[in-house]
Amino acid sequence: MKTAATSPFGREMCAISLIGFGHFLSHFYFFGMVPLFIGIRAEYDVSILELGAILTAWNVATGVLQTPMGVLVDRLGARRVLIGGLLVTAAAFGLAGFTSSYWELVILFFIAGAGNSVFHPADYVILTASVNESRQGRAYSLHSFGGSLGTAAGPAVMALLLSETDWRTALVIGGSIGVALSFVFVFSGSTLREDAARKQKTKSEAPLRSMINRSVILLFIFYVLTSSANIGLTAFAPIYLPTLYNVSVETASFILSVLLFSNAIGTLFGGWLADQTKRHDMVLIIAFSIYATILTLVGTASIPLSVLLACFTIGGFARGIVNPSRDMMVREIAPAGALGTVFAFVSTGFNVGQGLAPLAYGALLDSGLDNEVLFLSAGFMVMSIILLVFSRDRRL
Repeated sequence: MKTAATSPFGREMCAISLIGFGHFLSHFYFFGMVPLFIGIRAEYDVSILELGAILTAWNVATGVLQTPMGVLVDRLGARRVLIGGLLVTAAAFGLAGFTSSYWELVILFFIAGAGNSVFHPADYVILTASVNESRQGRAYSLHSFGGSLGTAAGPAVMALLLSETDWRTALVIGGSIGVALSFVFVFSGSTLREDAARKQKTKSEAPLRSMINRSVILLFIFYVLTSSANIGLTAFAPIYLPTLYNVSVETASFILSVLLFSNAIGTLFGGWLADQTKRHDMVLIIAFSIYATILTLVGTASIPLSVLLACFTIGGFARGIVNPSRDMMVREIAPAGALGTVFAFVSTGFNVGQGLAPLAYGALLDSGLDNEVLFLSAGFMVMSIILLVFSRDRRL
């Protein structure tokens, strides 16, 4: 007799929950570091630029190693690579609480970023293999939902731990959770499957060469453009919103939280939508058109606060709808046996966009061009729409 946990659907939900929680921690660790900067800065007497270098170290390691990790996933198996990556990330995060110098902290966050590079390629291979094809859009949406929750929860939880303890203890507690989860993964062999190749349409004996084609390159560019748009809207909201709408930093942070929460809810709806349609490109075009229009309206700084809040709510929801359809498009163009490699390669576009675009946004803000931050973000969205439109007839 099958129990809920051993039935096919029950096993799928266990797999989605485990992978989703791992993705939650990936985002939690990165964004949870920000509230601890105050204590770190005071103890190590470093500048804001040097604090930013801690996050840069993480991002550089993830970006450089993500594609090689994708190859490793396709060759050695996703579960083993995921366990190793999670253990390295969590252990480095926790050990950062025992550092005695700023540079030790930078090195440990570089190591944590290296471990973090396994999540996207390993997660998508396991979800594709573990979940029935008719429910994969929703599985991808729950994966993105976990990441969105980690983004929102990281700063809040670590700030709470900081208020009750200190930055070192907060790091150790956070890291311990991930170490424990990695051992749970060790005993989840029957739940987490990794034979994604049997669900894919085309075969490939050369995962690296499979990336060098028009469809994969275009999706890489698409990831760069969308992450460039998103980083400007979110990372700099506490700076441009007070200037444009005469609100406090606390109010700006609340509005940003509304955006992130509605994004998470939109991702869940987007998962259902991705399972109902084959026109994933149209989902992206319509959602991004709405998002770009809203960003342009917000950039005019001519709307009341209540409308601003509504715009961020609708915009976040529209942006969330995109994620599952985007992931389904990657799955469709990835040759069998190369899913981890392709997901890793296109996901590196996130790191490129998040690494380069802030330089442009920072230059605008330093020049007092706060409105143009929103217009540039909308411009990146428009470019991603154009890319999709001109690719439709030739199958992105």
